[in-house]
Amino acid sequence: MLYEAELLDAQVIENLENDDDAALKALINDQYAQDIADVLERLNTEAKFRVFELLESDLAAEVLDEAGIYTTRQLLTHLSTERIVDLLGRMPPDDVLEIIAEDVPQRRDELLEAMPTEIAQELRESLNFPPSSAGRLMTRKYLKLREDMTAFEALSQLRLVNSKVETANDFYVLDDTGHLIGVVSLRAVVNTPPNRRIHEFMERDLIYVTADTDQEEAARTLARYDFLALPVVNDDLKMLGIITVDDALDVLTRENTEDMMRLVGITTSEGDDEPYFTAPIFRVIRQRFVWLLLLFLADTFTGNVLRIFESELAQVVALSFYIPLLIGTGGNTGAQTVSTIIRGMAIQDIKPRDTFRVLRRELLNGLILGTLLGAVGGLRAYLWDQNLSLAVVIGVTLVVVCAWSNTIGSLIPLFAKRIGIDPAIVSAPLITTLVDATGLFIYLSIARLILGL
Repeated sequence: MLYEAELLDAQVIENLENDDDAALKALINDQYAQDIADVLERLNTEAKFRVFELLESDLAAEVLDEAGIYTTRQLLTHLSTERIVDLLGRMPPDDVLEIIAEDVPQRRDELLEAMPTEIAQELRESLNFPPSSAGRLMTRKYLKLREDMTAFEALSQLRLVNSKVETANDFYVLDDTGHLIGVVSLRAVVNTPPNRRIHEFMERDLIYVTADTDQEEAARTLARYDFLALPVVNDDLKMLGIITVDDALDVLTRENTEDMMRLVGITTSEGDDEPYFTAPIFRVIRQRFVWLLLLFLADTFTGNVLRIFESELAQVVALSFYIPLLIGTGGNTGAQTVSTIIRGMAIQDIKPRDTFRVLRRELLNGLILGTLLGAVGGLRAYLWDQNLSLAVVIGVTLVVVCAWSNTIGSLIPLFAKRIGIDPAIVSAPLITTLVDATGLFIYLSIARLILGL
């Protein structure tokens, strides 16, 4: 019987507390692997091992595949080499490669030696590709055809190898030397007269990636063309394997998580998918402290600006009341721009050559937004203080600060990308710090000019 997530958690914990292994075994072996993996993420180490040992082998292999890196590593350190090899033998080759390369790299040689020779050789060849490359993500089990085969022969071939391939949505047409020359969908084969040759209706306009292509780029290519699988070739178009949509989705999810963490100034590393409550607090602090320290030091410039304009603030105390409003608006405007630009760069809507187009667009956006916000802010200031000059200061400052924030908010990620730094790492924290200091300087400079201080 399937349970909702919270109810399944409660049932598992109840059986663990009652030491009722029989009930626990019956319960968990009737659930989806994804749901069991989620339960394991929230259990302590001892409970993880108890639950996992009660799983049937095929389900245990699926759970190992679905679990996060932290939980997978915990489980693998507890299992014998023979047990790990048995579980890996029940998993798709690309998932086995990920576990061998990333989850238990220190036991890589030991596990490879214990595997069947053919499988171990295939894994060693895949390990020669760079980390995070398409070669590491692909599977070598796909449907192959010759161009002189008929549609009937293609379907016969499918029946023979269906259980040995990872996906059966497309056939890949290879020549006698193994080079990719065409692709034909299963639907096309089914809907074609049985005696028609593959070369008569196969797709020759090929979309593919090479083995050294970055995994994120490969995943986005697959998503861009709405494929369920994407061929991977070498520089000579020799077919090496395919990347399936489920693996591409995992890559995009992982990259999105990393970008979200970096946007708030948290560095990422292996094991960042560790559950919130079990992550060592000192490691979390180490990840966050460096950026917070740098931003803390940078924020001292804001204090220096206030010292420079100390006399102006003393003469017109009301100026200080609007500081949070103005620098907050500038920070929010810049953060929106940064997020928009980073997203555009990630999906390749924005390329380095578009720098001046982006600047023009964001400057115009900033001026328009600033004018609208300036009208509202100026009116509010006048209603509060009945001081027309001060209201003008607030209105003009909002126009300038919004235009300025949009400009640097678009420049920072573009510049970071140009010098080889991940824009997500520096953009959001840096824009906040810059806007605080420069926005305050702009505000008080405009006040000095208009109020004659």
